[in-house]
Amino acid sequence: MRIDYNKDTTAAMLKQNEKKNEYEEQQQQQHDEERVEELSKREIQILNCIKGQSRTEKKIAKMIKLDIFIVSPLITELMLKGYVEIIRRRRLFFFSREYCIITAEGLVALEQARSLFENIVELIRERAVETIDNIAADSPLLKLTVMSAKAAYKTVKVLM
Repeated sequence: MRIDYNKDTTAAMLKQNEKKNEYEEQQQQQHDEERVEELSKREIQILNCIKGQSRTEKKIAKMIKLDIFIVSPLITELMLKGYVEIIRRRRLFFFSREYCIITAEGLVALEQARSLFENIVELIRERAVETIDNIAADSPLLKLTVMSAKAAYKTVKVLM
């Protein structure tokens, strides 16, 4: 009789722990979703700027065409969220610069913040480039044409 009582209490405790774990997982998922929703348009622009390489606050402000006094608090907010880190690089003995770099959490948040439409467009673009490269692999002349078209596209993209 005592063994049955222990088994029942153990089973009840296990069920209670499972429910508690499920509740905590749901809370974590809701928290993650809230964090993604917290990213504003400007914060997404900043994360996109520093995704490829580290940049100074002044360079980021120039790239997104905002004043440095607006960009600096946004970067501070991103640092508090854990999406951006600041590193200092020495240039000369007395001079150094602070560069903003994106963290792994920032990359995840940026990927989650992208809309469904942007994801579809990116997928189509990747597939189109892959298909063009496969077709161009057969002919050297066609390959040269594709390479020059890509270079022209990148030049126009930079100028705009």
